[in-house]
Amino acid sequence: MNKKLSAALAAFAAMGTMALAAPAYASDPPPVQRLNPDHMRVAGSNYMIAVIYQHADWGGARIEWYGGAPCTSSYDNVDYSERALDEENFDNRTSSLRDLNSCDTALFQFADFQGDRSGGADGWFNAGNDSSNKYNLDVWNDRASSIKWS
Repeated sequence: MNKKLSAALAAFAAMGTMALAAPAYASDPPPVQRLNPDHMRVAGSNYMIAVIYQHADWGGARIEWYGGAPCTSSYDNVDYSERALDEENFDNRTSSLRDLNSCDTALFQFADFQGDRSGGADGWFNAGNDSSNKYNLDVWNDRASSIKWS
């Protein structure tokens, strides 16, 4: 009887250890993250500046980025930036996006704004908040590791 009870307790303990070893989001980002970028021209969380999505057509997990003011009209100054998306478990996971409050988005291939840069002729996406026109990334699908907004 003791051997059976000991074996059952050992099996139960092993199952508990396995459950603790793998967190719920070991391979996927949380469904919704609401964050401030690493660098902010104006600190605060009054304005949603952008949303990045794990899947096309604004699907899957997402990060909502907030800042203290709308972006300025000039690309000469960067209003907000996120130096490494791996900190949010979103490295190379962005497939669609939108930007808001006068912000445009530039994606970078590697952390710290290194490697190839996204965007049209001027290097910036204008991925507005029009819900009928979801901004899918095509060539930049699952390639972004850092972001700037201006």
